[in-house]
Amino acid sequence: MACGITMSNALDTKKLTLMAVMAAVYTVGSFLPGFPMVGATGTIDLVRALEMGYGILLGPIYGPMAAFLGALIGKFLSGGGFGMFMIPLAPVTAFIAAALSRPKVFKVRGWMYPVAIISALCLGWYLTPTGRAVYYFPVWHLIGLGIVLILRGKMADLLQSENRGQLTLGIALSSYAATMAGHMLGNLIFIALGPSVLGLPSPVITSIFSGLFYITPIERLMITVLSTLIMAPIIYVARNMYPELFRG
Repeated sequence: MACGITMSNALDTKKLTLMAVMAAVYTVGSFLPGFPMVGATGTIDLVRALEMGYGILLGPIYGPMAAFLGALIGKFLSGGGFGMFMIPLAPVTAFIAAALSRPKVFKVRGWMYPVAIISALCLGWYLTPTGRAVYYFPVWHLIGLGIVLILRGKMADLLQSENRGQLTLGIALSSYAATMAGHMLGNLIFIALGPSVLGLPSPVITSIFSGLFYITPIERLMITVLSTLIMAPIIYVARNMYPELFRG
């Protein structure tokens, strides 16, 4: 019993240490140039490509915490702006990737969380006037939902695989689904705060999203590719060195 508690404490300490390091890396990465945020001041940070890997590497608790702390500190130090309102995207994206990488999370099948979250966010889109006007916009997000529904528990199998190719494929697929969920949350925040914070009337916001329809997949695929290229080798090495990290 004492041995089990000691091992658990050691694992928690290791995860806390990694969380602190990952949050620091995210903070530093926040100063890198990113994509211009259409309709608002600020940018979409390239460092968002790390969020999915954080979830896969550190799990559904420490992964989102690392992404949240990194985003919070990074945005604060880099000047904030409207991007401060987008900080919640980081833990949500990391959590979805974490859930997809585990067979079960909090005694529930991991893939069920992304299905519920992405479905709720897409429903939220259609509850807004902009969403009903640009009804076709969530097609890219629904593709991410479809990937999860088709693979379900097989996504965790890919992400737990010792085969590097299967692991890389799993990271790419989960990263796309996760970044699309974060993107939709960002859309809803933009729609909700655009009129009051940015002074954008609803017709202008609707026009912005209409114009973003073909830009969105390019932007999100770039983030997915970056996430895969950066995090695949890191996760592969980390799992071989610390296999206990991937058990919960």
